[in-house]
Amino acid sequence: MSEPVPTTTLLDALTEKTVLGRAPARVTGVAYDSRKVKSGELFVAIPGFRQDGRRFAADALGRGATIVVAEGEDPLPGSAAARVLVPSTRAALARLADAYHQHPSQRLTVVAITGTNGKTTTSLLVEALLAADGRPTGVIGTIEYRVGGQVESASQTTPEALELQALLARMVRANVGGVAMEVSSHALALHRVDGIEFDVAVFTNL
Repeated sequence: MSEPVPTTTLLDALTEKTVLGRAPARVTGVAYDSRKVKSGELFVAIPGFRQDGRRFAADALGRGATIVVAEGEDPLPGSAAARVLVPSTRAALARLADAYHQHPSQRLTVVAITGTNGKTTTSLLVEALLAADGRPTGVIGTIEYRVGGQVESASQTTPEALELQALLARMVRANVGGVAMEVSSHALALHRVDGIEFDVAVFTNL
């Protein structure tokens, strides 16, 4: 991601926040891995299962980040850098990614499929129904991600929020009409689909 957007466009997506320091007028992207931060980006410091992203806030700034979003206490007390404190960085990441990509789900027909078994089979059936109007379709699931005729191997059933919103934005640019999306319980618990406007939800079983 490298297209600059007004900082207010992103921060307005966060309903609960405390802004410390002076934020720049624009940001060039959103990142949650400090090793991948590019100049001008907003860094979301996510507490992980093995590493706490707040430990890498200073590293992200050193790599060019201009804003750090964190939960809990200020990760950089006394710093002049802009920090945004939120209740949940995972929920914030989803909302920020959605805002950065200009809410792509609003321009798609999105069908979510969740349940213990049968998600993949159901997603293929849904894809066939969505294709009936003649427009390209999209699939996000366990086996692969499809954007019209482009196919790539799936790294996760439901990608992380940042990658998920980027994938939906690609579908918009490819003139995709409808998307069949497998939504794992893990993704729901980790707020990966927060901000997505689903048109239909399918629950296969428990």
